[in-house]
Amino acid sequence: MIASAPVSPEDVKGRRVALLHSARAVDERIDALAAELASSLDGRAPLIVVIAEGARRFAARLATGLEARGFAPERTEVRAQRSHGTELREVVLEGRDPAVFRGRDVIITDDIADEGRTLEAVGALVRSGAPRTVRVAVLVSKPVRRRVPVTLDHVGFEVGSGWIVGYGMDLDGAYRELDWLGVLEGTD
Repeated sequence: MIASAPVSPEDVKGRRVALLHSARAVDERIDALAAELASSLDGRAPLIVVIAEGARRFAARLATGLEARGFAPERTEVRAQRSHGTELREVVLEGRDPAVFRGRDVIITDDIADEGRTLEAVGALVRSGAPRTVRVAVLVSKPVRRRVPVTLDHVGFEVGSGWIVGYGMDLDGAYRELDWLGVLEGTD
């Protein structure tokens, strides 16, 4: 059964959020992803590409899990602007010089793989820098909305429809701080 509760008394939008995955389930799943990644890295320290701002928290927790397994990952951010409210627009990147990826084992992290356009754009940027390897890790995958083919090497949770919030994912900046994952009621 999915629980539903107001996020906070200050929720001026009057939205209700249905619980999809508890804070404990999210933490345990990210730790499992870190273990998967650690076994795929052949002992080399990765460069984690954080598709900010939604992926910051996920990437930080993933890095902590890798550090606990003896890795010293570096992080860099690529800003991708795509949404306005629940409307998805064309991807606009504020990126990095692709040379930073040259010869590196790169892990692209994102909060959600929805249509796939953001991951497609960031992946192209990373690959243009000639990395040694590229892996993609997402906290949430929503395959029913995929519009472009993207390879997801490590997926935390797969979900169906609805606007997902929590653990970095937001609606115009709201709900990002939640420790758990939920879906805004009344969204597809």
